[in-house]
Amino acid sequence: MLQRFKQFILAHRLLDNSDRVLVGLSGGADSVALLYLLRACGYACEAAHCNFHLRGNESMRDQQFAEDLCAKWNIPLHITDFATSNYAKINGISIEMAARELRYEWFEQLRKTLDCTAIAVAHHQNDQAETLLLNLQRGTGIRGLGGMKPKNGHIIRPMLCFTRKEIETLCDAHALDYVTDSTNADTAFKRNAIRAVLQQASDADIRHYAEAAMRMQAYQQLVEALLFGTEISDEGQQALMYELLAPYGFNASQISDMLIALPSSGKRFEAPTFTATIDHGQLTIRSRKQQEEQPPTLLRAIRPRMSKEHFPKATDDWALVDADKLTEPLTLRHWKAGDTFYPITNGQRISKKLQDFFCDLKLSLAEKDAVWLLCSGEDIVWVIGYRLDDRYKVTPDTKRIAELQIEA
Repeated sequence: MLQRFKQFILAHRLLDNSDRVLVGLSGGADSVALLYLLRACGYACEAAHCNFHLRGNESMRDQQFAEDLCAKWNIPLHITDFATSNYAKINGISIEMAARELRYEWFEQLRKTLDCTAIAVAHHQNDQAETLLLNLQRGTGIRGLGGMKPKNGHIIRPMLCFTRKEIETLCDAHALDYVTDSTNADTAFKRNAIRAVLQQASDADIRHYAEAAMRMQAYQQLVEALLFGTEISDEGQQALMYELLAPYGFNASQISDMLIALPSSGKRFEAPTFTATIDHGQLTIRSRKQQEEQPPTLLRAIRPRMSKEHFPKATDDWALVDADKLTEPLTLRHWKAGDTFYPITNGQRISKKLQDFFCDLKLSLAEKDAVWLLCSGEDIVWVIGYRLDDRYKVTPDTKRIAELQIEA
């Protein structure tokens, strides 16, 4: 999990190694795991705990837990108290909204005072799924379907790569104590009601909700870039690629790898019925049925070599070889990695990798895949359309000639 955590921070450019981080610490499993992982990564951390005074003794218990944990881990802790109910009443908003406004306003003030780069909060994939469904209930557009972003201003959410179950497993594995908010079970709150429904979902379901939200964030960026002429982000490019390639059966992970590999050449990706190949920055999709085409027909005639005979060079579909050097059966196939042969040259007979031979000819990946090879046993006799193997050419010692003809 630590490696996934680091990769998520890197992929979404959440932090640099030298950054100072203010960590929201409620005392729950999520925020404890967040603080633990940030410390394990070597980030300089300060913790911030809000006491909203909404749960009586339980609120004081949470504060004491935060104090004890930070003392144990030698982390500076900052605590503030809020008259949350009065604030909600004065501003005519819900308790949930009041707590959110008070928390983030104080976090930002504290961040500036402490000169921290970011404010890390512990939202995870279950929270993302809840946000997505909550927004759907209210009626939303593309922005609401995106849920919570990994980074929004100075707020970062490095835990969006984990489910709640994974976080609890981490806490158990490292003996991390945490407290539980009893109001989480109160389904009078809309979010809690959705949370209760999601308890029936598997971890895979939760991940799919979270992935859908992340994809919608990418679509939002893509739409905005197309509307306003701004640069399309990496995420936007991936969203566009996903829409283009998902119908061919390629999954999100493959599509992400394709984007990384696009500047290179020679990469191949397999879906159930299609193959994607990358060649000099171009992506080609082909049906795998097209790749399973029947080989061309090989016609041959064996005859004695005449004493005075002219031997023309092989053409794209015709060649003369030494019949007595052939071993049955003769087969036709496409090239594979590791193939070598001895191309006819004016100089010394030298083995050459077929891949290098193709590269010298500057053949594209599609052109390479279209080439047929005539093989005698394990030997390549003829790279059809390009070159004969020097070992099978007609020489003054040849007694019998095999005349080969290819018919598509």
